[in-house]
Amino acid sequence: MSSLLWLIPALPLFGFLINGTVGKRLPKPLVGAIAIAGPAIGFILAIFAFLQVHEGAGALATYASWISTGPLKVGAGLQVDALSAVMVLNVTGVGSLIHLYSYGYMVDDAGFARFMAYLNLFMTSMLILVMGDSLPLLFVGWEGVGLCSYLLIGFWFDDLANVDAGRKAFIVNRVGDFAFLMGMFALFALAGTLGYSGLEAALGHADTAAVLTAGPFAGFTVGSVLTFAAASLFIGATGKSAQIPLYIWLPDAMAGPTPVSALIHAATMVTAGVYMVGRLDFVFIQAPAVLTAMVLVASATALLSGAIAFSQNDIKKVLAYSTVSQLGFMFAGMATTFWASGLFHVLTHAFFKALLFLGAGAVIHALHHEQDIRKMGGLRKDLPLVFGVFLIGSLALAGVPPFAGFWSKDEILGNVLYTALEGGNPIWFLSFGMLVLTALMTAFYTTRLVVLTFFGEPADPNRHPHTPPWQMMVPLYVLAVLSVVGGFALASPLEHFTEPVWSHLHVNEEMFHHAHQVALATSLVAVVLGIGSAWWLYSSGRARLEAFVDGPGHLIHKLSLNKFYVDEIYEWTVVKPTQFGADLLFWLVDRLLIDRIVVEGSGQLALALGAILRRGQTGALSIGTFAITGGTLAVLGVLLYLGVAHV
Repeated sequence: MSSLLWLIPALPLFGFLINGTVGKRLPKPLVGAIAIAGPAIGFILAIFAFLQVHEGAGALATYASWISTGPLKVGAGLQVDALSAVMVLNVTGVGSLIHLYSYGYMVDDAGFARFMAYLNLFMTSMLILVMGDSLPLLFVGWEGVGLCSYLLIGFWFDDLANVDAGRKAFIVNRVGDFAFLMGMFALFALAGTLGYSGLEAALGHADTAAVLTAGPFAGFTVGSVLTFAAASLFIGATGKSAQIPLYIWLPDAMAGPTPVSALIHAATMVTAGVYMVGRLDFVFIQAPAVLTAMVLVASATALLSGAIAFSQNDIKKVLAYSTVSQLGFMFAGMATTFWASGLFHVLTHAFFKALLFLGAGAVIHALHHEQDIRKMGGLRKDLPLVFGVFLIGSLALAGVPPFAGFWSKDEILGNVLYTALEGGNPIWFLSFGMLVLTALMTAFYTTRLVVLTFFGEPADPNRHPHTPPWQMMVPLYVLAVLSVVGGFALASPLEHFTEPVWSHLHVNEEMFHHAHQVALATSLVAVVLGIGSAWWLYSSGRARLEAFVDGPGHLIHKLSLNKFYVDEIYEWTVVKPTQFGADLLFWLVDRLLIDRIVVEGSGQLALALGAILRRGQTGALSIGTFAITGGTLAVLGVLLYLGVAHV
C-alpha cells in the first residue's frame, strides 16, 4: 500500500488540473465525473490503507528529498497511521459526498468547471495536510486549504461582499500562520528535525528542567521552550480552526456556495487545528499551562458563538456559529489529553454538520436562494424528505441520544469534569460550566432553527419550492444514516484503534466513572431545557417571543443579534488603527519621501542647476574660449596630479 499512497492526494489534483485548464470545453457531466472520481477513488484507497493500519502495519513512503539546507533535512513523504487513517477516511468519504452534492447544486452555474476544480484542489491540500510525514508538509497543506478557502468563499466574485469575506478569511489566517511558523521553528531549535518520528523521539520524553546551552534559546529550559512552541502552535490553530480571537472569518465564509460551507465547516479545513494538536500530542502533554489556556479559550469560544447563534436569521449563519461552537468542544476534548474524544467529535461533527449544511443548501435551492428563516416556515409539508434528514442532523447537533453528537459531546464533558476534579483547578470547573451552558444553548438555537424553517405556516403562501435532484439527496441520506449510527458505532472502536498513537496519563477509574455519570445527567438536563424553552417560545406564534424579546430578553437578544459587537470592536481597535498607520506611512514614504523629495526634488535640483549654468551661455566667443581653455587646463591638472601621485 505504501507505493500507492501518493495516489490519494494526486487523484483530486489530476481533476483540478483537467477541469481547471480545459473544463470549460468539456461537457458538464464529464466535468462532474472527473471531479467526483478523484476523492471517490481516494476513499477506496483510504479503506485499504485503514485495513493495513488495523492489521498493525501502517504505511510510510518517502518519495524524494525536498529541503536540504544545513542541519534541516525534510523529505517529501506521506504516512498513514491510526490517526491519519481515520482523518483520510473522513476527508475522502465526506468530501466525495459533498462533490456529488455539488454537481446537483452548481451544475447550472456559469463557473461550474472552475468550482469543481477548486473543490479538487481543496481536497488535495487537505490530504497533504493529514498525510504528510513532517510539519513542513503539514504546513503546505495548511496553506493550501487557506488559499482554496479564499478562492471558494469569493467564488461569486462579482459580489463585493463575497470578495471581502474571502479576503477576511485569508488575512485572519495569516495571523495564525505566523504563530504556527514560530512554533515550528522552536521545535526545530529543540529537536534538530521537523519529521514527526524524529520530533517524537527527541521530545517525547524530554527533560523539561534541563537548561539549553546553545542555539537561539540558550539559557532557557526545555520546558519553557516547549511551552512557547505549544502556545504558538495553538495560536495558529485558533486561526485555522476558528477560536477566540481569530474566529471572526468563519461566519463570513457563508458568502460562498453552500457546498463550500459544508466542505470547510464539516470535515476538512476547520478541523486542521484539532488534527495538528492531536498529531503533536507529545508536545502539548508537556505544556500543561497551554492545555489549561486551551480549554478556557475553547469553552469561551463555544459559549460566545452559541450565544450569537441564538438570534441569527440566515440559515447558514446559524450553522456557521454552531460550527465555531462545536470546534470549541473539539479543542476542549484535546485539552483534557483524552485525545480520542476530540477526534471522536471531529468525526461525528463531520457527519451531522455536513448533513445540516447540505440540508440547508437543499432548502435554499428549493426556495430559489432564499436564506432568511423568517421567510420560510411550513417546509415539512413541501419538502418532507429534506425535513426528515435535517431533523436527524439537528437532533445529533443538539446532543439528543442516541444520535451521533450525543456520544462525542458527552464524552468531552465527562473528560473535562474529570480533569477538573483530579486537578482541582478552578479554570477547568469554569470551563465545564461554560460547556454545559453551551450544550443548553445548542439545543435551544437548533430547535429554533427547525421550528422556524419547517413548522408553522409558510411565510409566502404563493411559493413553489422544487424538489432537489437525486445528486443532492443521496449524500443527505448517507449522512443521515451516519448521524444516527456513527456515535455508538465508533465510540469504543475509535479509542481502541487510535490508542497506539497517543501519549497517555494515569486515570483514576472510580473518579473517571463518577465524572462521566455527573456530566451525562447534567448534559441531558441542559438538552431538555434547551429544546423545551425554544419550543415554548417559537412553536405557538410570535406573541411569547415578542414578549420575551421586548422584556427580560431584550439585552440578550440585542447583543446576540449584533454578534456582541465583536466585529465592531475589531474595526475600531485593529482595522482603523492599521488603516491610519498605513495611510500615514503611505504619505510619509510615498508622497513625501519618494514623490516630493526624490522625484520632484531631483527635478527641481536639475532645474536650479540648469538655471545657474545657463547664465554662462551668453554666446560671446571670448567667454566660450575662456571656458574651454579653463576646462582643458583643469583636466590636465588632474591627470598630472594623478600621474605624480602614482609615481
